[in-house]
Amino acid sequence: MADSKVSELTAATSVGGSDLLYLVQSNTSKKVTVANFLSNAANVTLSGNINVGGTAQTLASPGAISLTTPITHLTADATGGTLTLNQGTTGQIKYLVMSATSGGSYTLSANIAGSGTITFDHAGDTAQLMFTNTKWYVVGGTASVTY
Repeated sequence: MADSKVSELTAATSVGGSDLLYLVQSNTSKKVTVANFLSNAANVTLSGNINVGGTAQTLASPGAISLTTPITHLTADATGGTLTLNQGTTGQIKYLVMSATSGGSYTLSANIAGSGTITFDHAGDTAQLMFTNTKWYVVGGTASVTY
């Protein structure tokens, strides 16, 4: 193992906080846990294009909005209906986009702060939500919001 090149090691497909990384610091080989390596990642500044990853969920009928995908595309038929959104995790961001409608609209009121209701009734309606204090807060978008 001591004569292995880093580039020849087997690639990991996931990491945990206690996993170790190889580090060369001041010409000295050291190890560092993933948790310690990422502990100073607060206040990160990003530049360029920032992409929200993963495959978007598509809802073509009333139902539950996924908590495991950051983006949900909504497509309403002529009748529309009611959407549900369970509680997320603190700091979680969710994007909802009405990509098409055949005249129907969707409403979402479950777990919305201030007993709000979000209505998606036009193609292009959007809502950006953030989960905190046990509720989803509307932080942006073009969908109608009533309280």
